[in-house]
Amino acid sequence: MNPLHVDVNIVDGVELDIEAFKKSKPEYANAEFILENGKYICGVETEKMSKSKYNTVNPNDLVDKYGADTFRMYEMFLGPIEQSKPWDTKGIEGVHRFLKKLWRLFFNEEKGKVWTEEKATPAELKVLHKTIKKIEDDTERFSFNTAVSAFMVCVNELTDLKCNKKEILEPLLILLTPYAPHIAEELYHDLGNTESILNASYPKLETKYLTESEKEYPISINGKMRTTMVISLDATQEEVEKIVLNNEVVQKWVDGKTPKKIIYVRNKMVNVVI
Repeated sequence: MNPLHVDVNIVDGVELDIEAFKKSKPEYANAEFILENGKYICGVETEKMSKSKYNTVNPNDLVDKYGADTFRMYEMFLGPIEQSKPWDTKGIEGVHRFLKKLWRLFFNEEKGKVWTEEKATPAELKVLHKTIKKIEDDTERFSFNTAVSAFMVCVNELTDLKCNKKEILEPLLILLTPYAPHIAEELYHDLGNTESILNASYPKLETKYLTESEKEYPISINGKMRTTMVISLDATQEEVEKIVLNNEVVQKWVDGKTPKKIIYVRNKMVNVVI
């Protein structure tokens, strides 16, 4: 049985649009399909785009629908540049969602402008400088797909931290410029800059922000973990005991009793023995 190449434009991920297929050629009008859970799943070949393979995609159509930055970043995100990759138009939506999530760090649909001039926290600076290091390394190695992933991780972490601070967002835009130049330029001006982002100084990596200063410790009562606490790595035994015994969960399990001892293993665990 010879394989039949299907126009990639009527395939959503690997699911064939059956009605569109039937309309694509007269000889397909009465085609019958063996379905899996009500869907027809296509096979995948990794081939160069060609009309004979029906796997060509008009970039203008994608740019009109998603924007040039989304299309640009998705091509980088597909995989290593030296390898052939299967085209999946459905996957472009993930990159588009990332750019919209980035935008929401600056502007909210309900509140409008949400970025501020507030001072960044150590946690936010750590996210930024971790990203600077990763993007520098990946870009130098032409590993653009992993760099795009790093941007996604960064935006997710900043969203979780509820970070809308110019001190963090501005250098992030400069990092993003080679990957998504249009949105980076627009948001850079929205931050109050008058010159082009292309003239901005590249962010400098500060390794001091990458040094761990605290750790999330598992807190056990008689050897059974009951909660976790973030404690400074420089905390002394006395400071750790005070912090742990003031925790509500620990107080519940101790139930007013005086612990026999508190075992503190730096950078590993804390165990309260009662």
